[in-house]
Amino acid sequence: MPGSVKSDVSSLASPPRSQRKGDSNGALTPSPKKAEGPLPPPQTFIRVEYGDRRVEVYRNLKERDVTGRGDVFILEGENSVRNLVRNGRMPLVSVCLSERRLRPMAPLIEALAQHNVPVYVLKSDAFSSIVGFNFHRGVLACGKRPRLLEPLEVARQLPSEGHSTIILGETINNLDNVGGLFRNAAAFGCGAVLLDDKSADPLYRKACRVSGGHALNVPFSRIGGIGDVIAAAKATGHVVVALVTPPSSDRENAVDSDIGPPIPLDAWRPGHRPERVAVLVGAEGPGLTEAAQRLADVRLCIPMDGMVDSVNVATACAIALHALAATPAVAERARDRRQRHYMIYALGAASALVAGIVLRHRLGR
Repeated sequence: MPGSVKSDVSSLASPPRSQRKGDSNGALTPSPKKAEGPLPPPQTFIRVEYGDRRVEVYRNLKERDVTGRGDVFILEGENSVRNLVRNGRMPLVSVCLSERRLRPMAPLIEALAQHNVPVYVLKSDAFSSIVGFNFHRGVLACGKRPRLLEPLEVARQLPSEGHSTIILGETINNLDNVGGLFRNAAAFGCGAVLLDDKSADPLYRKACRVSGGHALNVPFSRIGGIGDVIAAAKATGHVVVALVTPPSSDRENAVDSDIGPPIPLDAWRPGHRPERVAVLVGAEGPGLTEAAQRLADVRLCIPMDGMVDSVNVATACAIALHALAATPAVAERARDRRQRHYMIYALGAASALVAGIVLRHRLGR
């Protein structure tokens, strides 16, 4: 987006109270409602009724979340649909909208029509009745599930040399955490997320929503045990970094007594960290099993203060990804910081030298 971040953000801020318009009593006048755009062309969407079989896949969402939908999955929210259209690796089967979303989504609806994706539109009350609850987003979509790949298949699709960061997950069964890991993966340039078969489905409706739709475009695997996942990372040249609780934790860990305590994240190989890193995280609460920890190349911890010995698994993963600087973008920023520090030091030394010469010259007069 053009313009500085500061200018973009400041333009969204409310004006000072003294500058806001009010009536004679000083009461604030409500802001005018933002004008909505035109409706999409009628040939780009299909109006349907409650009983139409073409929207059967969207019926009773929560119940079907439990029983499953076979080879398709459901997305919710405009961002997820946009991500699937723009970057997704799975075919889009159809889109289902509440009619109040027609104008805001008109450009996207026209784009979907060009891809021959049917867009079904229902009245707001019929939309909620089909979904089974008051679904205020008003945007659903159905996608075709891809074939699940083995972890080694996914890992071998990554570039064989150079910078590479991936996330490994053991028993990540909380949907918010699964979604958070995929959002982290997209934010820090990870090439893949490899989960064991005890982890939750990234294409589950809630997980996909929490991911911001990035579960649709970050390659992933969810087959095999954690041993298979770690082996795939090592076979493709990644150093497996296990995130565990710090030594100050009250949790008993036999691994500490066998191979020593974990290394603080900021103390591990500063300045010469490996180019290819796999960050291994475990379930909320119990964390990584001892077996997984023993398979890792190194165990790292995030130093913490007070009575807290851990943070949310997605939060911990984000901290580690940022600190390890194993992706090209992050590594480039780290190099830029080092170069700036060197230039500042060099300029300071040069200034001191010039000042010394000038001083000696004046004193020599």
